[in-house]
Amino acid sequence: MSPLSDPSDHSTVMPGRVTRLVFKVDGMDCADEVAVLKREVGPLVGGEDRLVFDLLAGKMTAEPVGPLDPVSIQEAVAKTGMRAIPWAKGGSTIAGAGSRQRIQRVLAVMSGLLALVGFGIHAWLAGGVAAALGDEAGGIPHAVPLGVRAIYLAAMLAGGWFIVPKALRAAGRLRPDMNLLMTIAVAGAMGIGEWFEAASVTFLFALSLWLETWSVGRARRAVEALLDLSPEIARVQRGGREEEVPAAGVTVSEVFIVKPGERIPLDGHVVRGSSEVDQSPITGESVPMPKSEGNEVYAGTINGGGALEIRSTRAFGETTLARIVRMVEEARSRRAPSEMWVERFTRVYTPVVMVLAILVLAWIFAAARSANARRLQRTPSAPIPVASALCSLPHLSI
Repeated sequence: MSPLSDPSDHSTVMPGRVTRLVFKVDGMDCADEVAVLKREVGPLVGGEDRLVFDLLAGKMTAEPVGPLDPVSIQEAVAKTGMRAIPWAKGGSTIAGAGSRQRIQRVLAVMSGLLALVGFGIHAWLAGGVAAALGDEAGGIPHAVPLGVRAIYLAAMLAGGWFIVPKALRAAGRLRPDMNLLMTIAVAGAMGIGEWFEAASVTFLFALSLWLETWSVGRARRAVEALLDLSPEIARVQRGGREEEVPAAGVTVSEVFIVKPGERIPLDGHVVRGSSEVDQSPITGESVPMPKSEGNEVYAGTINGGGALEIRSTRAFGETTLARIVRMVEEARSRRAPSEMWVERFTRVYTPVVMVLAILVLAWIFAAARSANARRLQRTPSAPIPVASALCSLPHLSI
């Protein structure tokens, strides 16, 4: 059991309707995925404001305005490529995310290495780096050998493994996002023969996604480490006997015993005994603090060489440690005003850039019939989505 136990961790059922549904969402690792879930699930529950997301725990809480079958939410989440399962309290939030993070890291590294290998071979075959890069605008085109193209394509497949499926789903929903913009940019670069640029952009975007997933995973591990500080078993005296009971079952004002070297399971005041307690996990103090009758102690701290009898002052889910963890999770689930502004901006920015690229492409085809066709054809529209996609890299919420 976790010290974060509270009513929001479970589905609440009232006559005629479910008032709160809590799910663990596999694959929810960044703000973009939260935005996608809001668009898909929001209409089902009565609006995006009835959804609460906790990235650290991978948790989504829905409070529908009317009767709603939980399966309908799971089906809506499945359309995004993610998976929603009923929230099981006490389970680790790291296991599934860890394997996905490892796969993302391997694929991003493979993408970068293959792009470098392909460019190295191309430069060797072309007689130099400048020749491999070429300069179409300056009238110095370059041909990419078929074998090098295959290496670049492998780099794009590795880097786009998680990007292209999201792009296809975005296209199917007619809701363009950065993944679709990136995919179109890469396809456009390939279409005009800029294979190295296509592979490089794919690698950079894959790297940015992995870094964001890694940052969330690191925060999750830190929260898990905090949860592990508090023991789940407490030693109490009941009926003249010493018993080991779940810490959550210890009532406020009940006395529990902590032996030398054990962690303290609950907040309380010492009623008998003296010892030194290492409070660094909670207060950051570098040396153990002496504790005796009347002194306050905190859950998760480590008892020194003396036995202590402690009277509980807070329930298991309301200890100082539990509140620290809860505040961390709540802070992560809220979005800063700048993040909300960026989200609103990208809803307009992405489709506008795509429309602009299409208009420029149409202009080039129209101009191809004029006397200046050859010069105009050297100014393709692909750089527009490529540059726009690169602009999305700084959006990381690390």
